[in-house]
Amino acid sequence: MLIDIPIGKKFPDYINCIIEIPKDTSAKYEYDITTNMFKLDRCLISSMRYPVSYGFVPQTIAEDGDPLDIMIYNSIPIERNTLVECKVLGCMNMIDNGVNDYKVLGVPEFNPNNYNEYTDLDKIALDIFEDFFCNYKNLEGKIVTITGWTNRDKTLNIIKQSHNNYVTTR
Repeated sequence: MLIDIPIGKKFPDYINCIIEIPKDTSAKYEYDITTNMFKLDRCLISSMRYPVSYGFVPQTIAEDGDPLDIMIYNSIPIERNTLVECKVLGCMNMIDNGVNDYKVLGVPEFNPNNYNEYTDLDKIALDIFEDFFCNYKNLEGKIVTITGWTNRDKTLNIIKQSHNNYVTTR
């Protein structure tokens, strides 16, 4: 099962991520642990497209009961079902349906830029991520609230807590 892939052999410096949704697409896939397959969850009703490749961190359970979400900042789309070792930069804090739904932000280990924090990215990129996640469910009648960003150190604590949630439920 993909969810049983280790959180990362270089954790916490780098974490493993599994891609569910390639950048620039509008079909929302989610990994289904009962079938060990990717399931089409829905297609976005709006004309919006994911501005980053998107997936989950294995061996984590976030506050919403699902594996912890991650946005992978990369110049090209990364295909679904790809394992990517990522450096954590921070996370976008989101409330979806009244529950914290953190969106960790990372870059592939091979990224040539010297990114260490989410603030190292262009502000416009961060604004695009916020705009997308704030509005991508509007036509479904759902409200999502972005409450800011968390730095790398605090995000690593969120990841460690989510990993601990996974370990204690196994």
